[in-house]
Amino acid sequence: MFNLFKRKNNTQTKETEDLKFTFTPRPVNENKETITDMSLIHAFYYNYILTKTGYLVALIETTGINLELLNAEEQTNMFEEFNSFLMTTLGEQSQEQQQYLDMTIPVELEEYILSYKKRYLEEIEKEEPNYARANLIASYIDDFTQKMLASEMSTKKHLLVIKQPIKDKSYASLKRTKKDLDEKVLQYINRLEDSFDQYDLEAKLLHTDEVKRVLTNLINFSGH
Repeated sequence: MFNLFKRKNNTQTKETEDLKFTFTPRPVNENKETITDMSLIHAFYYNYILTKTGYLVALIETTGINLELLNAEEQTNMFEEFNSFLMTTLGEQSQEQQQYLDMTIPVELEEYILSYKKRYLEEIEKEEPNYARANLIASYIDDFTQKMLASEMSTKKHLLVIKQPIKDKSYASLKRTKKDLDEKVLQYINRLEDSFDQYDLEAKLLHTDEVKRVLTNLINFSGH
């Protein structure tokens, strides 16, 4: 009977060990590994990044504040408010970690190009097309496409990255962590907007497609 109990206990111990996150990043082996091999990203879960090291990661985007439009006193007040925000989220006893990213990224012109393509098709499919107008629209399409490919137009993106640890590899833990991170994201957004209300700052959680575009610009092999 003792032996049976011992075998059962060993099985439970192994199952518990299997649920632990044991992945550790290793040095990049250039030209011999794929992006998937090198990346810490395991998958996307709803609007969050699931990492191989056992975290759910959220990206919160905020609008910028133009310091050049503020005088010295206003700038001092703004930094004091930012310090207050940090203290409320990263207090002395807090184990929280935050990462801030200020990225210069190409302006997304896909929607503009698609709208002009639609106008072009509508024009040439008329019973009596105006080819001069169609050619003008086509020139806009070509101009926007070339600007997008060359990344001639860029904008600033301001991101706050926060994460929540997952207890183990079970689905129940993943669901609980997602719920906890949902609440944390909402708290961060409310605190940001309340702290910088007079600057009309807005914050939002990035959706999966938006996160993928950010990652594409972080890992950019085109040299733009």
